[in-house]
Amino acid sequence: MFHVEHWLSMDNVFPKRKWMRLRNYDYASQKVYFITLCTQNRERILSEIVGRGLDPSVRAEVTLMPYGSIAEHDLLEIPNHFPNVEILNYAIMPDHLHILLALGCREAAAEGSRPLPTVSTIIGQYKAGVSRKCKRAIWQKYYHDHIIRNQLDFEETWKYIDNNPLQWVLDGKA
Repeated sequence: MFHVEHWLSMDNVFPKRKWMRLRNYDYASQKVYFITLCTQNRERILSEIVGRGLDPSVRAEVTLMPYGSIAEHDLLEIPNHFPNVEILNYAIMPDHLHILLALGCREAAAEGSRPLPTVSTIIGQYKAGVSRKCKRAIWQKYYHDHIIRNQLDFEETWKYIDNNPLQWVLDGKA
C-alpha cells in the first residue's frame, strides 16, 4: 500500500542540491565573470599538459586534443554570436575549462540591439554546440561562476587562469 507519509519523510534522506547561482542577481548585467566548466566524470578529453622540467618559471605546454580544439574554436566564436560578450582569457585543461568572460563590455553592434544575454544562456548554448560537434555529451550539467568584484580580483583571476597549466604539472597531474 502506498503511504504518502513515507515519501514525505524521504525529503530528509536525499541531500538538498545547492543552488549554483546567486539568487536575485541579474546575470545579464555588465560584469566580468570567471566561469569553470568540467567534463563529464572529469574525463581528460580536452588537452594534455606537459611540464618542462622542474623550473617553475617555464610555462607548461598545453596540447589540445580533438575535443579541446572544438571547445576552443567555439569559445572564440562566442563574441560572433553575442556581440556584447568578450572572452578576455581562458585555459583549456585536460578535464575542465576556465573562462574570463566580459558581458556588456563591448560596444553594442547597433543602436537598439538585443538585450544582453544571461551567462546561463551563453554557457548553455556553448556547451550544447560543443557537445553536438563532438557527437556526445562532454560537459557536466552545472558550471561554476564567480562574479569579478574589483581590479585585484580581476588580476588574481587572470593570473590563476594563466598559471593553471603549470599548477597542473606541479600538482603531479601531468
